[in-house]
Amino acid sequence: MPTIVAEHAVYRQKRKRPLILLIEDNVTQLDLYAMVLEREFDVVTATRGGDGYELAAIEQPDAIVVDVVLPDVDGLSVCEQLRANAATASIPVVVLTGDDAALARAKTMQSHMHAVLAKPCPADRLISVLRAAIESSAD
Repeated sequence: MPTIVAEHAVYRQKRKRPLILLIEDNVTQLDLYAMVLEREFDVVTATRGGDGYELAAIEQPDAIVVDVVLPDVDGLSVCEQLRANAATASIPVVVLTGDDAALARAKTMQSHMHAVLAKPCPADRLISVLRAAIESSAD
């Protein structure tokens, strides 16, 4: 019987579109951003940082969008965990936050992320940033 990791590896090989992991605790915003991103990408979602980290390790998305203010762990801590794990270290991360203090903190760590964006973020801007992140990681 194949393991879940093996099953996901086969799925990754069959993907036709890039996969984006969206970690956002506000369900309304999560649904809105997922709907917008699904025009161009496959999307998996998590409402908690810990769940998002586990999904990243299993799914190996092409890029990750993470909110900073999450109910269980700071989104910037999730970014650090992703960078510390060899399996997820090369996945581009885009931070998206509507909190001014969180935005300022994220900008001080920007060298560890592909981009830091403020909410509300126009859909075309987010898609453009994700395309660039995926292209840069493919090099």
